[in-house]
Amino acid sequence: MSWPYKISIFLTFLLLAQIPAIHAIGQCTVQNGPPPSNQLFNTASNGIGGKLAGALADRNWQVAEDNINGPYLPAIVMSTLPPDYYVSTWTDCSWISINQSGAHGGDHNYFYKMNFDLPCFTPCNKSYNDEGSFCLSLDILCDNSVYEIYVNGIPQSRALGGLFPVNDPYHAVGEKLEGMVSVSLCHNWKAGNNSIVIEVASSGPQTGVLIQASTVFPQNIATYIADTICEGSTYLLGNSNISKPGYSFETIHTSSGCDSTIALNLFIKARATTTINQSICEGGSYLGYNTAGTYTDTFTTINGCDSIRTLHLITESLPKPVLNGNEGFCEGDSLVLSPGDFLSYLWQDGSTQHHFTVKKSGIYSVTVSNACGISSISAEVLAKDCQINFPTAFTPNGDGRNDYFKVLTSYSFEAYHFKVYNRWGQQVFETNTPSVGWDGTINGKLQPAASSYIWYCSYKKAGQTHQLKGTIILIR
Repeated sequence: MSWPYKISIFLTFLLLAQIPAIHAIGQCTVQNGPPPSNQLFNTASNGIGGKLAGALADRNWQVAEDNINGPYLPAIVMSTLPPDYYVSTWTDCSWISINQSGAHGGDHNYFYKMNFDLPCFTPCNKSYNDEGSFCLSLDILCDNSVYEIYVNGIPQSRALGGLFPVNDPYHAVGEKLEGMVSVSLCHNWKAGNNSIVIEVASSGPQTGVLIQASTVFPQNIATYIADTICEGSTYLLGNSNISKPGYSFETIHTSSGCDSTIALNLFIKARATTTINQSICEGGSYLGYNTAGTYTDTFTTINGCDSIRTLHLITESLPKPVLNGNEGFCEGDSLVLSPGDFLSYLWQDGSTQHHFTVKKSGIYSVTVSNACGISSISAEVLAKDCQINFPTAFTPNGDGRNDYFKVLTSYSFEAYHFKVYNRWGQQVFETNTPSVGWDGTINGKLQPAASSYIWYCSYKKAGQTHQLKGTIILIR
């Protein structure tokens, strides 16, 4: 065997040895190049800037029910959208589902999957196998919520700062713009074939998903930063103050066109907030405070994030009962004693109602309690001989004094009928209500002054009916 022949075999061996090394990077079929266009990832895209008609199969996305391993069927572009579904402003993006209406029943998890290829290397000769060489930024709306995202079978929720799943995934409002989830997926990609799966939690009657690829680009990431800030704080990345969890990027431009990027994966620690509603008794204190008001205190916790406590403090006094028996009451009548609102009552006769009905003269007492203690009060209540009296004149001039002709006695009647007549026998007033009196008019017209009027009153008290009459002078 000649040396040239040996050299030829050796060079062939070297070339053959290098071919598997290239494809071992990720079994890619394209050596160098950019990632796919964002149109590939937009749901219902027709690939040329428009969107597919309803009831057609999506070009790239498939869907499986309740099992990430399938079976997968082509996702269908929804024909008509429920009124609460967000309508994308993008011309090449719409909703896809398990069928053209998205109808289903019960709680299910749906897996929307697509496969795509990446070249071996980026245009700047960075391997797509390297962490962070490719980022895919998606805006996702779905009915009801995103439950998980998988890149090549690897869950991404933890790396994205716990954006999902939400507390009540089957009753969220992810179909509305305010429920949209925006993510940047920068990990676990590889050269060659890749898969992305969006897991959606959905209750009936519809399910669906809308995906907009806002950014698709290869990254030449020079530095990875993973950091944590407290809720309400910001992280300075270049000239930007970052406050949202997840990935953010700062690009350093170079003259060669192969820019380098700083990738920040930011986590947010929640501040503990506590609200306390508390009552104390006069003279007491709670957490060092002894007067009513609202107090806010800030404390440093072991995780470095301050906690905030808000105290709404109410001060309660000892019970102060009041008995309204000083004016007494008319014989044959009754008086209700009511000391106020308290937790408990104990009257002189052992009763425990919140009021006591007095029907005869005597000394009445009650002991009451609230959360701060007990207190007692007593009062002498006298029954009076109340006469039924009417005035002999009245002055209906609007000065607030003696403007109405009516019974003067504060008395409870079982029945009451009162009438007034002028000198010609014409009835000018009538009522069955003791508190209502005559204002000196008939149908709004003033009646003559310096004139006498005759009145009649019939009333019933203690089962007996009484008749009274008299005269009244109208003075202006």
